[in-house]
Amino acid sequence: MWIEFDRISPIGDWRGDVHAAQISVATLNAQGGKFTIPDVMLKWGEQEEVTEVSALEEWISGL
Repeated sequence: MWIEFDRISPIGDWRGDVHAAQISVATLNAQGGKFTIPDVMLKWGEQEEVTEVSALEEWISGL
């Protein structure tokens, strides 16, 4: 039943995530932090893997 409601709801569950992030940011910033809402938002789904390539590795691969 709730799955169908979420499918037709114009707001969706993301609203709860944003609300939780707002509360978290307010609490963290009240203690002197410098956070924004995107910093503390939950990230659902697969994350892109970031591979760091050093200048030395890049130079060697070009040989």
